[in-house]
Amino acid sequence: MTRFGDLIGGKETVVTPITTPPVVEKPVEVEKVSEFPQIYTKQDLMKMTKIELEEVGRTYGIELDRRLTHAKLVVQLKSFIDSKS
Repeated sequence: MTRFGDLIGGKETVVTPITTPPVVEKPVEVEKVSEFPQIYTKQDLMKMTKIELEEVGRTYGIELDRRLTHAKLVVQLKSFIDSKS
């Protein structure tokens, strides 16, 4: 008889739950920026590409949105660098 037949016939079936091992989360290592690598001038930043600006921003701990114009990225990054210096 199938399981459906067992259910109709009045037989009780015991379903044991499947237990999964607990998930152990590893702590995320956050890189602390204690000292900034170098101070860039606005002229240095204007010579860089958007991708290079984004990389420089990451070294300072800021994430830039490359959808913005190059000039806006430079202004945003320069003001952030000046505020942290």
